Order: sequence, then C-alpha cells, then structure tokens
Amino acid sequence: MPRLSANALAPTLGGLLLALALAGVARAEEAKAPAADAPETDPKIQAAIQRAVDKAKEDLRNEMRAELQGAQSAAEFMGTVAEQPKLQLLDLDGYYRLRWQTLDNLNLRNKTDAAGYYYFPKSLHGGNTLTSSNMRLRLEPTINASEMVRVRMQVDVLDNYVLGSNASQVTDGAGSPYPVPFYGDSRTYTNGDNTNDRPLVIPRRVWGEVQTPVGLLSFGRMPSSWGLGILANAGTGLDQDFGDTVDRIQFALPPVSTPVGDLVFVPILDFDIAGVQMADPHGGQGSGQPLDADGKDNGRTYAIKIARLDTDEEVRRKMERGERSVNYGLYYNYRTQAYVYPAWLDQGYCGYATSSCNSTGQDQYQDPLTGDPLYNRRAASGHYTSLWLRWLGPKYRVETELVGIYGSIGNANSGVVNSTTPARLSMRQWGYVLQTEFKQSSKFSWGVELGAASGDSAPGMGNLPNRNDKADSTVLPNYGSLDGPQWGRPGDTTINNFRFNPAYQVDLILYRRILGQVTDSWYLRPNLRWEIIPGLTLDSSALYAQAMFAQSTPSSSSRDPASQNSPLSHKGARPLGMELDNKFTLAPTTGFVGWVDLGLLQPLAAFGDGTSMAWVFEFGLAAKF
Repeated sequence: MPRLSANALAPTLGGLLLALALAGVARAEEAKAPAADAPETDPKIQAAIQRAVDKAKEDLRNEMRAELQGAQSAAEFMGTVAEQPKLQLLDLDGYYRLRWQTLDNLNLRNKTDAAGYYYFPKSLHGGNTLTSSNMRLRLEPTINASEMVRVRMQVDVLDNYVLGSNASQVTDGAGSPYPVPFYGDSRTYTNGDNTNDRPLVIPRRVWGEVQTPVGLLSFGRMPSSWGLGILANAGTGLDQDFGDTVDRIQFALPPVSTPVGDLVFVPILDFDIAGVQMADPHGGQGSGQPLDADGKDNGRTYAIKIARLDTDEEVRRKMERGERSVNYGLYYNYRTQAYVYPAWLDQGYCGYATSSCNSTGQDQYQDPLTGDPLYNRRAASGHYTSLWLRWLGPKYRVETELVGIYGSIGNANSGVVNSTTPARLSMRQWGYVLQTEFKQSSKFSWGVELGAASGDSAPGMGNLPNRNDKADSTVLPNYGSLDGPQWGRPGDTTINNFRFNPAYQVDLILYRRILGQVTDSWYLRPNLRWEIIPGLTLDSSALYAQAMFAQSTPSSSSRDPASQNSPLSHKGARPLGMELDNKFTLAPTTGFVGWVDLGLLQPLAAFGDGTSMAWVFEFGLAAKF
C-alpha cells in the first residue's frame, strides 16, 4: 500500500489521540474513587467521547481511502504499477520456468483439411504424439532514480528454448564435426545458428514512469492490459507464451469525482507503425539514428481509459466489513493509417539503393522517372470499444467484458501500388465474456464462464489470415479448411470475426493449441476450485464449444471448384468439441510453484468424420523472485 501523507494524517491522528486521552483520564478518575461510592460517568461525557473516537476513526478511514484512490492512477489495471518505488536503487522481480509436455493426437486424425494442412503439427515419423520441454528466465528489473522516477524493463533469457537445443559439436583435427552429437558435453549458442528461431536474450519492454503532482506519466515500450483481457492482455501468468507490448505515451490523472463515482482518466497515444525508415546518412544501417521517412504511412492509436477501480487493499477492507465492491470502466481506441509503402513491407531497408542488401541498385520507394512516392493509399480506420464491469462480494464475483469493433480499410491490396481497383473492406466485430464465481467456503468455489466471438462465413476460422492453399500459395483456401483469410472472394468485402487475445487462456487444447484463439464461436465453461490441503489446489473445468458459422469449419469441405465461392453450398456442422481440463498447483512455500495439467478433447461434428480424442499432459516448475 502507498505511504500515507504525514501532513494529511496529522489532524486525524491528533483527534484520535485526544479522544483516547480523554477516555484514559476518565477511566483513571473512576479507578481512583472507591468502588462502592464511585458515581457513574456522565452519559453525556461518554457519548461525547464516543462520538470523538468514532469521528476520528472515520476521518482516518477516509484519509486512507483517499490516499489509496489517489494511487489508483498507477494501478496495474492501467498498465503500470500500484505501489510507490522502494528506496533501493534496483528492484528485481521475475521467475525461472521449466515445462515438459506430451501432446497426443492434436491433429485429431491422420488427414488434412481442404487446404492441405494438418489441424496440428504431427511427428516427422508420422506418429500422433509430440513431446517437448522448454525453459524461460524472465527478468523484470525496476531502476528507481528517485521516489518519483523509475525505469522498468522486461527481459527474457532462453525464452522457451527447447531442452537439448544448442548442442555443441566436437571436431576432429581436420576441423570437421564428428557424425554424432553425443561427443559434445556442452550447450553452446552461436549467432546465426539456423537451428534457433530466436535470440539468446530478448529485451521485450523498456519504459519510464514519472509521478508528477498531477498524475503518472508513462512512456516507452510497455505492457498493455484491460479488463478480463480479451482485447488487451499483458500475459503476466507463469504459464503464458503471449502478451501485448505497445510503444506508448500515457498520462494517468488522479481520480475525479463524478455522479457515477470517482473515475480515473488515462489518455493514451500508441505508435503502432512507423512505416518506411531511412538509415542514418552518416553511419549507415545499424548505427546512428534512423529516420522516419514519411509521416503519412504511420499508424497511430488515440485512446482513453476511464475506470472506477478499487485497489487490492480497498477490496480486502470491504470484504472484511461484508461490503461489496463495484468496479467498471471503458477503454476506447481510434486507430488510423493513411498510406502504406508495399516495398517496405516486402524488403525493409533492402529497398534503398544505398543499402548493401539491395541487389537491384534501385530505390524501391520512389518512381525512378518522376520521383513520386510509390505508396498505396490504405485509408484504414477503426473504433475499438471495451466495456468492463466487476461486482465483488464476500461470497461471489461477477465480471464481464464486452468488446465492439467498427472500422474500414479503404484498400486492402497492400502489395499493389496505386491500385485502381482498391479492395475496400468493412469490419463489424464483437466479443463477449462473462465470469461468475461463488465461494462455498474458504477452500471451495465454483463458477461458470460464457464467452463468444463474432464470426465470418468465409472458409476457415480466421486466426491465420495469411494462410493460402498449401499446394498452390496463390489460391485461397477452399471451404473445409481450418483457417484462412476472411475476405478476398468475389463479393466478400467484410472481416467480421473477432479474435480473443491469444494471452486469454480458456482451455488446454481446442482454443489454446488447435485453433489458437477464440474466434467465430461461443463456449460454455463450468469450473471449480478446491484447496485440497494448504498449498495444493485443484482447478477443474468442462468446456463445450460451437462455431458461429458452419461454413467456417472443416466439416463444410467441398472439392468442387464450381461451388468454391458459394458459402450457401457448404452447410457443414457447428459443434466444435467438448473438453475436460484439470490443473493441480503446488505452492508449498514462497517463491516456488509447481503444476500438472491434464486435458482431454473430444472433437465433434465440425471437424468432420473420422476424428478421435486428443489429450495433453504437462507439468511445470517455476522459481519466483
């Protein structure tokens, strides 16, 4: 909890001490008199003392509440921190995680969808079982320049590196490696090793925070979160692989009294896309300061968060008093981009004549004859709105988030310069989640979660919009494909499938690993939590999921080219699957967490005939600091 202001508390503490002193004097006088002859204290005096004590307590409570609400602008919910920095120069948080997994039959059958893809990768030997293990060290240091200024970071070391990767190679006298790897005993990392898909160390986030007299200023590359996390999710859980990171400037103002409660206002500017960049004219690529070559191709988000939110300490106090906590908020984004340079998307710095990686020797961003910029008028804009509500009581929690997206893309043909036939698209998307939790006792609770995401009648669910037919990359996936773009066919000018944030985890198999995200479907998920013994908890859930459009599922398969573009000729089935998940979490001591996950998925008619059950077994170990 933030430290209380001494000046603010002085009058309140003084009044409380005075009241206690008066009460002590009265008791002392009473004790001096003989018990038999001692007259009773004047009721008026007792009432006055009690009123003074009660008033002092209430004043102290109000001061503490005001201080806590004042710290609300820096709450974790707003994407920053809720507590003041400690006095030491460096605070270090984070964890080290190790996971082991067995994934069996996640491709559901030994066949492919209409586009030629398996539902999930399978073993190179043709088997249906994959096993893997990986690790991650996540460091989250905070450098406190002063009590009001700090720099925060997130750095991953060996992020999800598979155990057994980076094997050393022992060489003979001629310098050639031995034909088998077990002659080497050491793990080594080599820059440019094409058996690694990511660097050894990944600096993910760096941002600064300044507590000013009128609010908290945050700037830099930082996490983004809101509500339950179906739109913006920082991915802070131990078992997370995803999370939103944004280049942002935001200013969290102190709470403002309104007819609907004390609200925090947080105006935000996000730098989504920088577009074409020029290398430093003196130092070249990789040195000096790159320049933004054209401001018209920048993508920007102008946003605001408005919320009424109790801090954790306030919630605890209210629950102890048997009161309820009602919190709510709105998160609005306006996103826009006017132009795009296709050469930058395809070649980056290699599109410049001065670039060492440009083999053509021609500047790809300007017409060689006229000098005009070779851009595409994107004319994209979108309105993103999320409403969030949380109702807490001593024995229950009801929390919900509703997201709506309304926007358009003036020209979706990003690779066509000055296209005379722009592909104008519209977006009408929505997503919804409702969570309930009821506490039967301190050790047992149960609840129900309902979630839904709008869909689109185009082939595939839409989580992988860049996917084309595997046999011919120039052909869009046919009906019966698991995934693919949601536009591009004759007459199809909409992208209406909303995608839950991938860091929002619903289950272990269907959405998390096979589909990747919740989209074009709804699900119902009853769940329970049981603290078996102190430090050992069971979380169990059952899930039923169903597609919004049967045409989006693999069951709508048709190899008839004549009917490929007609969604009405592909009726298919909607039921996606039923899944049972169980998670045992062991936290016997501070700083250590272990868990075991077991999930079983029975695919239903939406995946077509001949499917079979899939299962996942995983355990993890983590040291937190």
